[in-house]
Amino acid sequence: MSITVYNAVPMILHDGKEEHRFILKLSPSTESFRLESGMIKRSIFIGKRMFNKLFQLIRNEYGYTLGRIQYDDDGMKKGSATTEEHDQFRFTINEQNEIEVKFESEASPQKKVTATIPLNYETETEKIAQLKALIPSVLAALILTREMQHAI
Repeated sequence: MSITVYNAVPMILHDGKEEHRFILKLSPSTESFRLESGMIKRSIFIGKRMFNKLFQLIRNEYGYTLGRIQYDDDGMKKGSATTEEHDQFRFTINEQNEIEVKFESEASPQKKVTATIPLNYETETEKIAQLKALIPSVLAALILTREMQHAI
């Protein structure tokens, strides 16, 4: 039995209409994270295709694939993401006083989603773990907020 220590990070997702606040709890040892926001409390697992670190799958706690992510380079700062509903996005990551992630819909570029996360790492290992979970967490938050809006 192992102890999993989560690193909790606040995340604000702005979809152009509303602001959604999440708590992102990272677990580098299991390559997973937990998204919490009001009624939403979901565990998300990050997978990869064989040894390709530039490709990630994200699955929920039931094994259902939520989306796929393909990074453009080893820096993991740009790339594309696709949901299981075939929504396609381009994304970029900017690091300054905080981390800002911008998602832009490929079908209609005027639809943009921005997520901000405070810089919350002290070592290079923590930075790598946070970068690996950053895009999957924003994509999962986007998917879950859309699901909640359709349910209401």
